[in-house]
Amino acid sequence: MRSFTVTRRRGALLLSLLLAVIVAVTVTIAVRGGDAAPAAANVVKGPHFINAETPGVLTFENGDCFHDPAINAAMGEPRLNTTGCIGSENEVFTFVTLRDGAWDARRVTVEGSALCEQVFRELWGRPGSGRARLDVYPVLPTQQTWVERDDRNAMCVVYSHLGTFTVDPITEGAPE
Repeated sequence: MRSFTVTRRRGALLLSLLLAVIVAVTVTIAVRGGDAAPAAANVVKGPHFINAETPGVLTFENGDCFHDPAINAAMGEPRLNTTGCIGSENEVFTFVTLRDGAWDARRVTVEGSALCEQVFRELWGRPGSGRARLDVYPVLPTQQTWVERDDRNAMCVVYSHLGTFTVDPITEGAPE
């Protein structure tokens, strides 16, 4: 009789645990939305994250916000598009002009990264610091855009190591 009671209690405990997991998953889906894009938190971006040949990039202007390419792809979007800044992962904050000359991938990467970081520091301080953990990456010309389009601009983009923006970093600044 005792083993029947123990087995019954284990069964009730397992059933309760299963129901708790189902409720937690259901609440999470309801809060986030069933079609929510993958989270972008802790993505570290650099000078090769996207470039001038990434579809949609050449249409961006200062202040434009956009999702990461993987999130766009998960939403069925084949190219990057502007979107509202709240809930996005990236915002264009300036363009810098690179020195002219023959194509040199290393020089373009170093120069574009340094120029974007310099402007970033003037606006938000040290990259990766502060509560919002804002950081910067350049969107650089490629050899093709350098040669064929005479592209000498690097687009400077701000992002947060924490994922999506809860405020617009340009108009509202970084939450401290």
